[in-house]
Amino acid sequence: MSRRTVSGLVCVLCLLVVVSTGAAAPVSSDSAVRDASASEPAVQAGTITQTFTVSLTPNHPGETEVVMAFDLPSDVSELTTRLPNRATVEETTGFESTDDGYRSTTDRPSIRYTLPANETTRQGYRYVDTGSWAIVPTPQAAFSYQYRGSEPSVETNYEIAGSGVAGRSMLFLGDYALRERTVGDSQFRLVVPTAAAPRAPPARILDTLATAADRLDIGTAEGRHVVIAAPTGNVTWGVAGSTRGQRDFWVRANQPVDAASNVWIHEYVHTRQQTETTSGMRWSIEGSADYYAALETLRQERITFEAFRRQLDRGTRYDDAVLATPDRWESPSVPYAKGRLVAGEIDRQIRLASDGTATLATALDGIDGELSRSAFYDAVERAGNATVRANAERLIETESAPRPWSRERHRRAFDGTAVTATPAATSTPTVTATATETTVAGTPTATITGTTMAEIPTVTATRTGQTTHSDQPGFGPLVVGVALGVVLVDRQK
Repeated sequence: MSRRTVSGLVCVLCLLVVVSTGAAAPVSSDSAVRDASASEPAVQAGTITQTFTVSLTPNHPGETEVVMAFDLPSDVSELTTRLPNRATVEETTGFESTDDGYRSTTDRPSIRYTLPANETTRQGYRYVDTGSWAIVPTPQAAFSYQYRGSEPSVETNYEIAGSGVAGRSMLFLGDYALRERTVGDSQFRLVVPTAAAPRAPPARILDTLATAADRLDIGTAEGRHVVIAAPTGNVTWGVAGSTRGQRDFWVRANQPVDAASNVWIHEYVHTRQQTETTSGMRWSIEGSADYYAALETLRQERITFEAFRRQLDRGTRYDDAVLATPDRWESPSVPYAKGRLVAGEIDRQIRLASDGTATLATALDGIDGELSRSAFYDAVERAGNATVRANAERLIETESAPRPWSRERHRRAFDGTAVTATPAATSTPTVTATATETTVAGTPTATITGTTMAEIPTVTATRTGQTTHSDQPGFGPLVVGVALGVVLVDRQK
């Protein structure tokens, strides 16, 4: 007999969209969702299926209810699971409480429990449950099992009881409308809660994201992204947006698409970044996301070059900050403001040194494994030359700061970049790849297959306040045997 421990998200996330337009529609035995995704038999031989069903608790704002159920194949004789520390167990079926957690020797055990949902920063919420709607991370629970014969595979599914949308790492619970856009290998599923009043029309939000997916050269443009336009009426958010993992993010609904601080693109860039960094390169996460958000918004002709330059110029306020020493930053704005200025200058110099054949993204994408200063400098030299490397070292390791470049210098380095005097406020950017858009109605079902834990990045250095421990409000990774983390990156107000 063999024993195996499983921690965090494991294999397959099943995404159920229950309602896309109006009133809540609880899952029932005759619903379209159950007919499509929960017909018998539920488990193929040799597969452990772990299913989380999450629902609102309107009478108890600030918490959600979770039912975690297992379907076990006949060759699994025992399973033990551990819940997050702050979970409150309401009911168990087929489980008994032990010193190690909850143990079962049945084939379909389940646990119903509640979890605190609200997570805050110093300025306000990062995740919240209002009673009528919620934006929360996907719940997780580690488990171990004993089996005979060949080791079984594991699938983890997410379902919403009632109205809501489940992504790979983030959930929206409540009434909403859904718009979808596909461009190449990327799909954006824009969730507009009934409680939200987006500043930009959903079509324009999808325009800016789809065009960015087609044009950005950092990382890889692929996968399904759940994008939530977070309501702002009765919630004070601590950040303008937040990304969890490499797929899902939320942005405050009142954020524009025609600003140099385009948060929609900023958060999308996070899904394409190398997120495992040393402390000396921590600035690059927010700095490059802010830089590419401004650059891509300029390329889409949504802002003027003057607005782009002003955004970079804000970094000169932090001339005395050293990017390589985050423990000495006097302001949380340093990695954003000075970071985007330095990232932009390095990008410009690489473009000039390579005659336009390489960019900052070329350097970043050429790094395997952890992003350290030495690895970054080597990559910059390969993409540009030794002079660009020396300049990058100076800009990152000293108080030295560049000054934003002129329009003419921009033209020379960024050949083909639009630098119009006034933004085309009503234009719709052209996406060169094949794109399709769907407005979803009814109760559709969508399934993500082949999702493994390896696709959700682990980190050794994270931003202050990130939830990566099991004693946090129940939605972070629960650690058994190995330490697992989920990257969570934010755009400040």
